[in-house]
Amino acid sequence: MRNSRLVFLIVALLCNTFVGFAQKKYDIALKAYYTGYGTLLRWYPKDLETYMKCVEDGFVVERRQPGSVEDWTVLSPIYKGSFGEIFNLEKKNKEAALLNMILYKDMMMERIKQEMPDSLSKFKEEYNQMTANPQAKSLYYAMFLLSTEFSVDVAKYAALNYMDDKVRTQQTYEYRIRPKNEKLKLTSEIVKLSTSKKTELPALSELKSKRNDKSVRFSWYLTPAMDEEYSGYNLERSEDGINFKKVNTRPIIHITMSNVGKDSCFYISDLPECGKKYYFRIVGLSGFGFAGKTSNVVSEMCIDRYTVHPKMKTIKFNDKVEAEITWEVENPDKQTIKAFEVQRAKRLHVTGVDSFDAISKRLTPKTFSFVDKKPLKTNYYRIAAYGEEGQVAYSNIVFKYPADTMPPSIPTGLKGVIDSMGICTLTWNPNPEEDIRGYRVFVSNDSTFEFLCATDTFLKEPKYTTKLFLGSLTNDIYYKVQAVGGNYAHSGLSPFIKLMKPDTIPPALIVFDDIKQNEDNSLQFSWFDSPSIDVAKVDLYRRILPDTAWVLAEQWTGKTTSRAYTDTVNFSGEKVAYKFNIYDESGNMSVAEMVPYQTSILRKHCLKNLRLVKNYNDGGIYVEWNRCGCKIQYVRIFRKEDGGDSKLVRTVKGNDTSYFDKTVYVGHEYEYMVLPITEKMSEPEIEKVKF
Repeated sequence: MRNSRLVFLIVALLCNTFVGFAQKKYDIALKAYYTGYGTLLRWYPKDLETYMKCVEDGFVVERRQPGSVEDWTVLSPIYKGSFGEIFNLEKKNKEAALLNMILYKDMMMERIKQEMPDSLSKFKEEYNQMTANPQAKSLYYAMFLLSTEFSVDVAKYAALNYMDDKVRTQQTYEYRIRPKNEKLKLTSEIVKLSTSKKTELPALSELKSKRNDKSVRFSWYLTPAMDEEYSGYNLERSEDGINFKKVNTRPIIHITMSNVGKDSCFYISDLPECGKKYYFRIVGLSGFGFAGKTSNVVSEMCIDRYTVHPKMKTIKFNDKVEAEITWEVENPDKQTIKAFEVQRAKRLHVTGVDSFDAISKRLTPKTFSFVDKKPLKTNYYRIAAYGEEGQVAYSNIVFKYPADTMPPSIPTGLKGVIDSMGICTLTWNPNPEEDIRGYRVFVSNDSTFEFLCATDTFLKEPKYTTKLFLGSLTNDIYYKVQAVGGNYAHSGLSPFIKLMKPDTIPPALIVFDDIKQNEDNSLQFSWFDSPSIDVAKVDLYRRILPDTAWVLAEQWTGKTTSRAYTDTVNFSGEKVAYKFNIYDESGNMSVAEMVPYQTSILRKHCLKNLRLVKNYNDGGIYVEWNRCGCKIQYVRIFRKEDGGDSKLVRTVKGNDTSYFDKTVYVGHEYEYMVLPITEKMSEPEIEKVKF
C-alpha cells in the first residue's frame, strides 16, 4: 500500500497536469458511451472539494428523452465503497490506494498506527505534501481521476460510474448527474446519446518505431480525438504477429513538461532476444475502463553485436609498384565470418563520409592477403569483414603511396593587389607538374622576419583571396607561395612580393599642454605635435562659445608645427574653444579639441612710473606719471590720509602727466591712486608716501 502511494506521488510531481474531462464551466462533467446493449456513464467533479461534498451522500443519475413532457427520471443513487471494500480491492489493484487516501484518510492512519507504526509519520508527510497548496492538491486530485480511468472497480467504489441497461434501441436520451444532497446546488453537464448505433472510439494514429541496439523507441501522434477519448495506452508484443501480450506494467500516459513533444507519446521497450523478430502494437485505454482500438503493427529485430575485428598487418610496394596487403583477424566470440573485402579510398573527408570502393571481390574467410595491381598516387586501405546476418566490421585505415620524393618546381609569376576594402587577391602561374596536390601561401609583415603559413588547407587553384585588417600600424605586407606535390613533397618558397595596404588610419592626435591669458588680453597656448610620420597638414580653429562658428586661426603644412601659438584677439571674459584638424598624406583626418577656456576681463595699464616727490619748500607733494600710449580722456587723482577713506582730490586732462598737491600736512602718510579714464576700464596706479 505504501509503495503504491509513492508511485502516485512521484507521478503527480512529474506531470504537468491531468485535465481529464473536468471542464471548468460545469461543476460535474459527464461522458457517455453506448455499448449496443446499455449506456456507460463516467462523471468528473471539477475539483477535490466538489467531489468530497458530493461523495459523502452519493450521486444521483437522471435520464430523459429530448422533447418529452416528462421531467428527469431518477435511475439510481450511486454510493462510495466502504473502507474495507477499497482495502481489499487495493490488494488486487494498486490503483485503489489513492482512493482510500482520499475517502478514508483517518481510518488508514489508524490502521497504519496499529499495523505499521513506524510508517505513520512517513504517511502523514506524503499526504501533507500532496495537499500542501492548491497546485499540489490539484495534481493529487488529477492523479486520483487518472486511477479511475484505468479501473472500472476503482471508478465504481469512487462513485463515478454507472451502467444504464434499461435503454431501448433507436432512441435518443439525455443524462445528467447531481449530488444526492439536494442542498448542494451544482451544475451538471447534460450529455445527449443516440442508441441507433454503438459508440465508436477514434482510430489510433500510426505507430512508429526506431531501434537502437537492443531497445526500441515507439512513438505515435496524439490527435485531438485520441486526446479526448483515451486516458492511456498499452504496448503489446507478439512473436508470431497474432497473439499479443501487454509489455508495460502500468498504462502509458502522456506527460510533458514543455512544448517539446506535446502532441506525441513515446515509450521505450527492450527486445528480449536478438536474432528474433518481434511484432508490436498499441491499444488505447478508454476513460470507461476498457481497451479500445489497436494501432498498426510494426516489427523489429536486433542483431548480436559483431565482435570480429580485422587488423591491417603489412602493406608493401614491390618492384612493379604493386601494393602487397596482408591482414589478420581477432574473433574472441568465435562468430561466423562470411567473407573479407579489400577497400580503398583516394582521400579522407573531414565530414567523416569517406568514399571507400571495393578493389577486390568477396574473399573467403581463410584469405589474409591481396595485391593491388594498380595503386593510386595516394591510397587509404581498409579491410571489411562480413557476418552471416549482414553485420560488417572494418579494420584500421592505413595510408600508403608509391615512393616519389621529387619536389615540384617553385611557383612563378606571383602578383597581388589590395583594394580599398582590404580585400587582398594573389595570383601566380600554375605549376607544370601534373600531380600537384595544391598550393600554400605564406605571409609576413616584414621581409626580414619569418614567413608564416596563411592557409590551413591546400589551395587547388593558383589563386588566394583574404580580407586584411586595415586598422594596423603597418602599411605594407609580404607574401610567398609554395607548391605541394601529389606525395606531399614541398617546393621551395617563391620570391616575396610587397603589397601596400590602403591607409585608413587617421593620424595620432595633437595633445594640448598649457594655456594662459596675457596682460594685453591675448591667449597663449602650447601643445605636443602628433607622433604620426605621415602628417601633411594641420589646421587650427577657434570658436567663441556658445553661438559662433569655428574660424580658421592658423594653418601649417608638413608634420611639424610651431608647438606654441598666441591669439591676439582682445579677449575680455569670453569662453574660447580651440581644435586641431590633423590630415595625413592619404587624406585621413583626426580632430584634437581643447577643453574650452574661460578668459578674464583684464584692465589695461595706460599709465606707468607713478612717482610721489615731497617738496617742503613749496609745502606739497608732486604726483608725476608717464603715459603708455592709450587714448586717455582725463585722469582722476584720489588720496587716502593715514589709511582713511579714498577721496577725489583732482581731475586733470588726459595729456597732463603731473599734479602738485598743496593740501597736505607734515607728519601724515598719504596714498595716491591715479586712474586714467579711457574707452575701456584701465588699471589704476597706486603709491604711498610719508610727508
